[in-house]
Amino acid sequence: MFRKAFNFLCYILLMQAILGITAILPNLKISNRIRGFLVKPFFKKCGKNLQIAKGIVINYPRNIEIGDDVYLAHDVWINGTGGLTIGNGVIVSPKVVIATTKHVYDNGAISNSQSENGPIHIGEGTWVTSHCTISMNCTIGKGCIIGACSSVTKDIPDYTFAGGVPAKIIKTLQ
Repeated sequence: MFRKAFNFLCYILLMQAILGITAILPNLKISNRIRGFLVKPFFKKCGKNLQIAKGIVINYPRNIEIGDDVYLAHDVWINGTGGLTIGNGVIVSPKVVIATTKHVYDNGAISNSQSENGPIHIGEGTWVTSHCTISMNCTIGKGCIIGACSSVTKDIPDYTFAGGVPAKIIKTLQ
């Protein structure tokens, strides 16, 4: 019980307080770097030059590893319960959902108390464009572009442009 209370106070309330206080800052490069610097200690691992825009929601940051020069745009929602790795130079555009967990369908009903977890890996130099959803147990390779409003439900190979619902390979990038 003490550990849960400590984790709640340390990882959730404190981080949300920092993000809430810095929300008064505009979405400028310097403000985004300040946000990134202030929340960096909450992650399992975090590289240099993290930029976080305002309005972002991050659950379970202690299960998230972030590389160097990563940008997380405004209104991104991230759940790190199942484990999340974001490579160097990744850009995550506005209103992207990254969900490492899902509700369980059991006995004809959706359970709000049970969930399944799985990792997500986003490769170096990838751009996840706006309004995308990335589901658990997915790996997005290096140098990929995920088209707007796509839903990634399976692995995407390196240097690929993918899009759609569900996301499919559209072309290879070189």
